[in-house]
Amino acid sequence: MNYYLINTIHAYKKIVQLIKKDVLKHPIINFYNEQHSKRVLISYITNPFRKGIDLSHTNSSEVLEIANVFRSLSYVIDIADYNYEGFIDYKMYDVIIGFGEPLVNSFNFKTKANIKRIYYGTGMHILLQNYNSLLRIEDVKKKKGVWITKSGRVVEKAWSEQTTIVDAMILLGNEEVKMSYQKYFSKDIYLLKPSFHHLFNYQEILANKNFKEAKKNYLWFGSSGLVHKGLDLLLDTFKSLPNLNLHICGPIENESEFKEAYYNELYKTANIKSYGFINIDSQTFKELIQKCGFVIYPSCSEGGGAAILNVCGNGGLIPILTKEASIDVDDFGFIIKAFEDSAIKTAIDSSQSLSEVEMKIRSNNSGNKFSYYSISKYKEQLKAYLELILNK
Repeated sequence: MNYYLINTIHAYKKIVQLIKKDVLKHPIINFYNEQHSKRVLISYITNPFRKGIDLSHTNSSEVLEIANVFRSLSYVIDIADYNYEGFIDYKMYDVIIGFGEPLVNSFNFKTKANIKRIYYGTGMHILLQNYNSLLRIEDVKKKKGVWITKSGRVVEKAWSEQTTIVDAMILLGNEEVKMSYQKYFSKDIYLLKPSFHHLFNYQEILANKNFKEAKKNYLWFGSSGLVHKGLDLLLDTFKSLPNLNLHICGPIENESEFKEAYYNELYKTANIKSYGFINIDSQTFKELIQKCGFVIYPSCSEGGGAAILNVCGNGGLIPILTKEASIDVDDFGFIIKAFEDSAIKTAIDSSQSLSEVEMKIRSNNSGNKFSYYSISKYKEQLKAYLELILNK
């Protein structure tokens, strides 16, 4: 094969790859291939409609249910990625739900006179999220002497239209999340319980748990934004608590600056073990929720805390959280009252004061409460809210 032909084939393959990537960026039109008089644009993520549910995050199953609810309400379903900036014919739509560019850009184009715009919030208000995240990054700079900005969760685009002049909001999380929006929005806000991937029976996990040993073991289970989610605070705290163990599951390898700054704590401290990213359908995940008595998560901003729900709903771990983790721990969990080592130590001390009997009761209450955060309950509540908004 001559040199010219090899180059031609290589160029052709590259063009095909670029075309495929470009196609995947475009909105999905009429996903169910149905004919109805009403049409909705979901501005969120398209991957689940192309590839199915991804167990690494609950947003894949939730966005599919958003589409299913609108289908049950007799809408034609179109879906665009939240960061899609291409052309959209907004005159087609009766409803736009979600967040990001397609929702915000609808204010700049001609639409139907009675169009409904619904903001679907998966976190606290961006202004509060960014503020809290930057303060945490600054805190690490004071301790470690380096800026680890990539381990925050700072959103560059505020998209203020979606949090001020839409018709209604549906937010994942609790009253803490709602309060972060109320300063900027005076219309209807509906709080929606998020879902989790139900893979294990928490009662079976608890029935086989050695609570004497579990009392010594704490789990941090999170995704990107290691500083934002308070892992640095836990590393600082647990290195001074040699009789207690911290197990860490998260994408440490993806945040090289954090890994370098906290290398000794992550890999050279006897009572701290890092596992990297762990799939929730894995044997390792099952062993960890069996081994640990507590899940600890000093995040500075969340929207329903899906990672914590996966741990508590599947394993009944006792939650130790900041209020910004946006999960109500009722009387069975513990609240970390500040983003400080001393506040974390206080919460840990409180957890260590529990007897084995008290741990069993609290663990069962945790599993029982969060097992109700099912995708079917999510769908049921979402449909009720949408019917209220659309009929108002």
